[in-house]
Formats: sequence, structure tokens, C-alpha cells
Amino acid sequence: MKVFKQLFTVGFVLMSLVSFSQANDYKVRKCFGYQRDSCKVSQNIYYKVHDASRSALFLKGQTSKTVLTIYNGRDYRVSLCWAPVLGNRILFKIIDNETDNVLYDNANDEFSYDFEFTVAQSREIEIQVTIPGSSDLTQATNEDELIFVEKDKEMGCVGVLIEHMITPTKGF
Repeated sequence: MKVFKQLFTVGFVLMSLVSFSQANDYKVRKCFGYQRDSCKVSQNIYYKVHDASRSALFLKGQTSKTVLTIYNGRDYRVSLCWAPVLGNRILFKIIDNETDNVLYDNANDEFSYDFEFTVAQSREIEIQVTIPGSSDLTQATNEDELIFVEKDKEMGCVGVLIEHMITPTKGF
């Protein structure tokens, strides 16, 4: 009977801990894996998902970037997906990290959510994502006098899915 009580007590404590950890939003990253679950992958079977694919929580008016090394002799596909609360389009640019030249800007491409390219020269690039609009929180960072702002409810996940493959040989 004593062993049964001990097992019951241990089981009760473990169940309490499990239910507590599930209720704590900070234990589970809300946007973790969003790019895997929500972004549309290429129909080309030779593309493989790159480890540099990312997802994060964004506010309206926020800009963020991620760095990627691209290699000569490879094709890349960058595609974005986002929560509907962030609007019907987002901006993204691909920038040469060495020269700061904008290599691609989806604002010049009807706000396309994906872009494929072949690399002729290895280099480091920056993928910059901007959510149009504004929120009190993004504005508050520019004003020294504000102490706090109401938590923005218009936050959502953004995924950057990066796929790559060896550039196919062209010609005979």
C-alpha cells in the first residue's frame, strides 16, 4: 500500500508539472517551425530545404534580417509565408552583405512571395523582411519618454523558407 501511495504522489506531481508547462506560452516557441508547416515548398524534387530557413514573431512596422552564405554552382529558392493578421503582403529584399547592393526587391516584382536564382559567385547575402504598417511597440522604441505600451495583438509568425540544389547542367 505504501508503494502505491508513493507512485500515486509521484504521478500526481508529474501530471501537475506537465499541465503547468503546457499552459506557459513561454516554454513553447509560438513560431518554431512555421516555415516548415506553412510555406509552400517547390514542386521541383531536386530542391532541398536549407538549414538557414527561419521563422519568427513579427509586429506591423518591424524589419528583421537573416544572413545566408550562397555558393557558386547552386540554385536557391527563397519563399515567405506569414500569418493573415499581418496583412496581404510583406516586403523582402536580398542584399549583398559585402557591398550593400540590393540584388532583389519584391516591391519591384508585384510583391512576390518567392524568388529563385542561380549563383554565379559565392558570397554572403542578407534576407531582409519588412512588415508594412505600424504598431505602438515599434514606435515606442523611438521615443525615450514612453515607459510602456499596450501589448500589440496584431502580431504574427513569418516564415522564410530557403531551398537549394546543385545548378543543373545546361546544353548537351
